[in-house]
Amino acid sequence: MKDTRERILETALDLFIEQGYEKTSLREIAERIGVTKPALYYHFSSKEKILETLVEPIFAGQKRAAEFLSGKPSLEEWSKALASLVAWTLPQRRLFELMESNRSTLHVLSHDSDHFEAHAAMRTSLDTILSDPTTPLADRIRIAGAIGLVAGTVGGWGKAFLDAPFDELQSILVGAINDVLQVD
Repeated sequence: MKDTRERILETALDLFIEQGYEKTSLREIAERIGVTKPALYYHFSSKEKILETLVEPIFAGQKRAAEFLSGKPSLEEWSKALASLVAWTLPQRRLFELMESNRSTLHVLSHDSDHFEAHAAMRTSLDTILSDPTTPLADRIRIAGAIGLVAGTVGGWGKAFLDAPFDELQSILVGAINDVLQVD
């Protein structure tokens, strides 16, 4: 059986996706799981802390991505890294749905924390890699396309794939990444 903290997070995730972060109250979360507001406050000091806890894995992923991007990865390394990213993101598709449906709230949250720096570093590194004239243009386009496959499947159009079986989606997506990158 799930503990109260897990139930709060699951319920908040559902409500934040269904009706938006701004329109969801702590009272609604507490009522839906059958606890009092003081019980909810025992686990989380605010609605913002619930949201921060929910999206923390995404911010942690951005830090790992920034570290990967600090080098000059080969197409084979991109393939492995993106396959790893797919394996990590697919089980967390609901978090990406949360991010898509609450962009303005998350934008404010990311700017109010140290997470903005990790995101900015990741973007800067990616821009540097994709605009590096010493990397063949065809490779840069392949890298951008492979990233787009992941972002489109998990993020932008992720809702279209929420019902797809995890294993099948992962296999197809990794295969498509390798096709675009032209690696085995």
